Amino acid sequence: MSKSLGNILNPLDMIQKYGADATRLSLIMGAAPGNDVKLSEDRIRGYKNFANKIWNISRFVLEQNGATEVTLTPEDERLVAEAEEAVHTATKHINAFRLDLAGDALYQFIWTRFADQILEESKPMLKGESASARSSRAHALYQSLVIILKALHPFMPFVTEAIWKELPHKNTDVLMVAPWPVQ
Repeated sequence: MSKSLGNILNPLDMIQKYGADATRLSLIMGAAPGNDVKLSEDRIRGYKNFANKIWNISRFVLEQNGATEVTLTPEDERLVAEAEEAVHTATKHINAFRLDLAGDALYQFIWTRFADQILEESKPMLKGESASARSSRAHALYQSLVIILKALHPFMPFVTEAIWKELPHKNTDVLMVAPWPVQ
């Protein structure tokens, strides 16, 4: 990008158009060490779609009333462990100062595994299974959402904080001070 060529994107304009979280995430995800940041409006628009996906995931999970404590089935325990493992991977990248890889690990888990697979597999289960199976899956989805929001907060603080305020049961009113989900 060059100011003299006129092909530069003003981040403030992009924030106005697509939101601070989408712009912030596009800057983080495109900032691999040793490389120039390839900022484009299409890339920022894609991360705005990701922010919308997080809103939709949250709305779906909260509609299931999974905030009450129940005993999880072994399958649902594995789903929660999978979310924790994605955060563990992101944590390793953060500790190595590779924020681009950490953000990508979370992005891939949330979009591909959680939204496209886990939620889609859960929809019939949440309609037709026994009450205990429904409660277990709803709670597993809720626990996973809490884990995802905590891990995604450093990358997308405004969206995650707004969703956090809607959660019925949480250990703190402000997500920013919530403990990191994986030790």
